[in-house]
Amino acid sequence: MDTISLYSSTEFQLSIGEFEDAFYNARRRYSLRHLIFSGDVTQENILDALQKSIQICKLAGINSRHHFKKIYVYDADLNTICIDWCMSKKGFNLMVMQLPSLNEKLARWLWKLADL
Repeated sequence: MDTISLYSSTEFQLSIGEFEDAFYNARRRYSLRHLIFSGDVTQENILDALQKSIQICKLAGINSRHHFKKIYVYDADLNTICIDWCMSKKGFNLMVMQLPSLNEKLARWLWKLADL
């Protein structure tokens, strides 16, 4: 004899949400510290590029949270908390394209992006 088992849709939705969060967290491998390669980029330029990148996602109908996540990093030596951003490869590349200053290192990175 077969039986019907009832599953709560809220439990199912919770497990799907947890899986989705884990999936996108695993894809966010880059952070603002990876922008060191670009040389003379100011904090203001980085934040402007970040805001533009998130805006591009929104205008394109892409969920920006899949590519950008704000994190807080504690520095035990200085006893301070800093804000950083974890980014997917697409999010990071989009941000690099938004940086205003162009130098040799940034030009090489853009050339690699053009090949993707």
